[in-house]
Amino acid sequence: MKKLLYTVPFLLLLIGGYFLWPSSKPAVSNLNQARLMLSELRGGDFTHAGDREAVDMVITKIKQEASEVLNGNCLDVGCGFGGTADYLVKNGFKHVWGIDIDPAVINYAKSKYKQVQFSSVDAASVSLKFDRDFFSFVYLFNVLYAIEDKVTVLRQLARVSKPGAILMIFDYSVEETTEPLLDLTGKVMMPIQTKKIKQQLYESGWEVLEVRDLSGTFIVWYEQLLQKLEDKNKEIKGHFLEKDIAKFSATYIHILHQLNNKTLGGVLIYAKRI
Repeated sequence: MKKLLYTVPFLLLLIGGYFLWPSSKPAVSNLNQARLMLSELRGGDFTHAGDREAVDMVITKIKQEASEVLNGNCLDVGCGFGGTADYLVKNGFKHVWGIDIDPAVINYAKSKYKQVQFSSVDAASVSLKFDRDFFSFVYLFNVLYAIEDKVTVLRQLARVSKPGAILMIFDYSVEETTEPLLDLTGKVMMPIQTKKIKQQLYESGWEVLEVRDLSGTFIVWYEQLLQKLEDKNKEIKGHFLEKDIAKFSATYIHILHQLNNKTLGGVLIYAKRI
């Protein structure tokens, strides 16, 4: 795979000109095209790093150390198209709820995965939707990086989780503030700061039990993703606009570059409701 290293100014220019790029065909739906492309490349409705392999890591951890939550209420925060929530149901989780701020993806998930209860909810106000002490297990796959006020969201999640409930966070991480990174929507990413997250969680009502560095694994996953984009080039071009493909490629090449430079990392956090 030919690697191109995009700088932030170039990426800003690319995304800034997104709507000026001539297009030969209209978008097929009101769903985010980049998320649809991720879903197609990963062979399922997964739009987070590692797709099934990442979810398997979480499932294995829960079954080994907190198997009682399989029969409790579970919350998928930022559930997207619903593939992860459905995968948990198929692997023994009895009661799964999925929330996402995007009504379009919730409508998609509702139409496809009937065993999961989906709602369009902002995680910062989740306690308005659910009762206190309702959930035994809460998880977030590549969600917190998009949220500036992490403490408010984590505190909201604590309010709807029973004492002893398990929280698992799977996300981008940094040791300290670095140059801005943009996600697929063109928004600035705000990765978890590893020097602050334990205190942020404690202030929000969570005790950190484990922090696992997954930076090397993230590199492998994104190399594989970009290789899939290259291998399925003709197929992808038949389904998506060139401007969408170009933005997708530039974004993930740049993220991979930062991972290789160790200015960006990946982390898995395992915590318990105090």
